[in-house]
Amino acid sequence: MQPNVGNNAGNKVSPGMVYATSLVLATCSLLYELLIAQTLSMLAANTVVWYSVTIGIYLAAMGVGALLHDRFQTGNLWQRLFHVEVFLSAVGAAAVPILQLTHTTAAILDLNDLTVAGNAVFFGSSFMLIAVIGLLTGFELPLLIDLGNEAAKKQRVTNRVLAADYMGSLIGGLLFPLILMPRFGLLSVGMMTASINLLVALIALRWLLPRSRRPVFRLAVCSFLSAGLLLGLVFAQPIEGYFVKNYYFYFEHSNDPATLFGSLENVDDVFLTRSPYQRIDIVHDEAGFDTDILIDTYTTKFLANPEQPRNYALFLNGDFQLVSSYEEYYHEWFAHVPIMTNGATPRRVLVMGAGDGALIRELIKYPDIESIVHVDLDQKLVELAKSHPVLLAINEGALDDPRVDSHFDDAYRYIRNATGYFDAIYLDFPAVTDYNLSKLYSREFFHFVRQRLASGGFVVLDTPGLARRKHIREIYMSTLQAAGFRYVLPYATTVEQRNADAMNVLRNKGYGYLDARELVADHADSLRYGFVIARGDLPDETFFRDPRVELHVLTEERLALTFDNPVAPLDEPIPDKVNSIFKPTLPERGIWEIKTAW
Repeated sequence: MQPNVGNNAGNKVSPGMVYATSLVLATCSLLYELLIAQTLSMLAANTVVWYSVTIGIYLAAMGVGALLHDRFQTGNLWQRLFHVEVFLSAVGAAAVPILQLTHTTAAILDLNDLTVAGNAVFFGSSFMLIAVIGLLTGFELPLLIDLGNEAAKKQRVTNRVLAADYMGSLIGGLLFPLILMPRFGLLSVGMMTASINLLVALIALRWLLPRSRRPVFRLAVCSFLSAGLLLGLVFAQPIEGYFVKNYYFYFEHSNDPATLFGSLENVDDVFLTRSPYQRIDIVHDEAGFDTDILIDTYTTKFLANPEQPRNYALFLNGDFQLVSSYEEYYHEWFAHVPIMTNGATPRRVLVMGAGDGALIRELIKYPDIESIVHVDLDQKLVELAKSHPVLLAINEGALDDPRVDSHFDDAYRYIRNATGYFDAIYLDFPAVTDYNLSKLYSREFFHFVRQRLASGGFVVLDTPGLARRKHIREIYMSTLQAAGFRYVLPYATTVEQRNADAMNVLRNKGYGYLDARELVADHADSLRYGFVIARGDLPDETFFRDPRVELHVLTEERLALTFDNPVAPLDEPIPDKVNSIFKPTLPERGIWEIKTAW
C-alpha cells in the first residue's frame, strides 16, 4: 500500500529537502543520547560503561520503533512526523533535568538506607529516557524514507535517506565533544537540540499540513513547548546552578523530600566554570564538618594565618579534589615524606597533575629545588588557580614561582616523549573513575616514568583507596612492580587517634568521654590518604632528614607514627592485578553505584 501523504504534499517537497531533514534529525537524536550518556557518566562514573549501555539501548529501541511503525498508520505521513518531533522535542529537553532530579532523589534515598530503591529510580529513569528517544527515532526513520520515496515519485531513495541519517549521526558525534560540550552546559545543549526538533514539527504543521485537523490544538502545543524551551535557554545558567547545588547539598533535603524542588537559598551558590576537558566547581559549605572544632588541635595553619579560607572544596566533574580546611594533611605527607626519607633534596622535579597548585606550594619551600616542570592537561584550571581568590589563597601563589615551568599537555603523551631526567617525579592525578584516567596508573605509563628518573631518584604518587581497600593496594603495587620498579613503599597520612587537646575541646563542648574519644578517633581515621614511593633501584638505607621548612601538621612524631602503622607492602606482583592500557583493572567503582560529592 502506498503511503498516504495527503494534500499532494509530495509535490511540494523535493527529495533533497527530505535528505536534509533526515540528516538534521539524526544529528538531534544522537545528541540526545550523548547528553544522557554524559550525564550518566558524571552522576554514576564509569564513562565507557554508560556510553556503551546508552548506545546499545538506543539502537535496540530504534529497531523496536522501526517495527512498530507499520502498526501506526493513522493520519498522513506529515501528521505522524509532526507528532514524533513534538514528542522528541519534549523528551529530549526534559532528559537532563529528569536525570538530575532522579539522581538527587537516589542520593536522598541512599542517606535513608534505601540504596536499591534509589538506584532503581535513577537508572530506571535513565534507561526509560534512552529507550523512548530510541523508539521515536526508530519510528521517525521509516517516515522519512516513505516521504523521500513519495517526493521522488517513481525513484526509490531509501539508501539515500539512510545515508543522510548516518551522516547526521556522524555530525552529532563530532559536534557534541568538539563544539557543544566545551562551550555550553548539558541543559543548554538539550534545549537547543529540542528547539530543532520543534522547528521541524512546526514546518510540518505550517507548510506541509495546510488542511490539518485540530490546527489550533497543535499550535497551542507547539506554543507551550516553544515557551518552555525559550525559558530553559534564557534561564539555563541559574537552572544548572540549582542542579549543581542539589548535587553538593542534597542532604539538605534528607529530612523533608518535599523540599526537593526548593531553591536551597540557605547555602552558598557554587562557583562553576568549564574548560574543554572538565567542569570545575568551587563549593563553600558554611556549616562545615563536626570535627571543625578540632582543627587547631592538630594543625597550626589557621593559627599562623587566620585569613586562610575555611570549608571551600574543589571538585572536578563532580569528583572531590580537596577541601581548604584539611588539604595540608594530604599535601604535606605527599610532598615531604619522600624528601624527609631521602638522602638529599631533589634538584630537578617533575610534577604531573596538581593543577590547583597546593602540592607545588609545598615543594617551592625547598630552596635547593632548582626547577619544577609542571604538566597539567587543563590550562583553564591552572589559570583559575592563579586568579581565583580561594585557590590563590590555598596555593599562596606557588604557580607564579620563577622555578615553575608549566606545560599544558596530556600526561601520558608528555612522559612518553619527554627527554632529560628528574630527581623526583610527583604524580597527582584524580581518582580513577573511567578508563581514560586509568591509563595514568597503567604499567605502560609507569614504564615511561621510570625511564625519566635520574639515578637515585624517586617517584611518588597519590593512590586513592590504597589505605582502605586491599585489592586496590594490590593493583597499584603490582602495576608499579610490573613496570620495573624494584622498590615500592606504600604509606598513608597518619595522625594520633588520642589527642589530649582535642579531647579537652570536646569535653568543654559537653561531649561525654566515650563520645569524645570516638569522634577524635574517627577524625584521625578520616584523614588517611594513601601514597606510594617507588624507585628504580634499591636504596642503601632509609634516611631521615629534617626538611627545615615550615610545616603545619606533619611532625617528626607523626612521621614515625606513619611508619609504625605501615600499609602492608606486596612481596610479588599479582599478574591479574596489573593495570594495563590493554587490560585495565581500574576503575574499581561498582557499575550500580551513583556518585555523590562527599
